[in-house]
Amino acid sequence: MASLYLVRHARTKISDDECWPLSEEGERQADLLAQRSFWREVELILSSPEPKALQTAKPAARRWSLPLETTDCLHEVRRPHLIPDYEDTIARFFSDPESSVEDLEPAAQASKRITRCIKGLSAKHPGKTLAIVSHGLVTALFLAHLEGRWPTVAEWRAIPFAGLAVVDTTTWHLIENWSNA
Repeated sequence: MASLYLVRHARTKISDDECWPLSEEGERQADLLAQRSFWREVELILSSPEPKALQTAKPAARRWSLPLETTDCLHEVRRPHLIPDYEDTIARFFSDPESSVEDLEPAAQASKRITRCIKGLSAKHPGKTLAIVSHGLVTALFLAHLEGRWPTVAEWRAIPFAGLAVVDTTTWHLIENWSNA
């Protein structure tokens, strides 16, 4: 069985621009995540190029001497600006997946992108155990897509910062749901 480890970035420090770095708590989470034993099985870390994802991946890459590559298609759902009432917006985003809600990349488009991206990366590295460091919305979309449905706000909110889920890339089934660092 080939495994894919999905990692959500650690907690961020929100600012007006899109390049949110990790907060102090997020840096601690990334360090704790890097100590987890699953990294022994990982052969390659693939990360979103966004700073919060890279800052989450780098401690594990250093600790375990793992190659780390950035992949643009792992980025979060595109949004042109900070969104007020974010949770309500995400509820509408999931319930109307074909539409652009508050100028967000439509959920259906983001789901296709992240699914094509992750499955393509797995095919590009056959037989390798990969860790993918990405973002809450796109990982929620990916896992729900594997089950043929749309995620709920509750499922998205339940994905912990620096959280880990495991997918069997032979069957494309979730074998371990989200756990904390």
